[in-house]
Amino acid sequence: MIVVEHTANCSEPSTVVAAALADLTGYPRWQPDVLEVSRADDGPIAVGARLTQTRKVMGRRTEVALTVIDYHPGESITVSTDPGARPAVTQSYRIHPNGETASRIDFRLELDGVPKLAEHLVEAQLSKTVPDMFTRLETLLGTP
Repeated sequence: MIVVEHTANCSEPSTVVAAALADLTGYPRWQPDVLEVSRADDGPIAVGARLTQTRKVMGRRTEVALTVIDYHPGESITVSTDPGARPAVTQSYRIHPNGETASRIDFRLELDGVPKLAEHLVEAQLSKTVPDMFTRLETLLGTP
């Protein structure tokens, strides 16, 4: 299993950051490997909400079905593939206020079921992509 953890500091209040993280269809704007996101329903984000992400992984387009498995508005959101999916993916975002005008995001990605021969390549790619996506998120949030 590949586990990537990253902490990002953001110069925006936690309420602004939490709203961006809860906007699942907005992920393509700041996650370079996410090409599009579609929701199975139009309701508010809640545990059980389903979505499909189209991603570019190792140069190939792939669709990943995800479900919101944990959601605390303004504090955290976790999405995961269905049990038994390969590769299995779980992404967790925790938002912490850092004073009144800034925040911290604790991110954790668990990726299970990647072929052993590809693990090193995937880890190397993620070590570049993950910090970049949070830089892009902060740039996006700082744009009026």
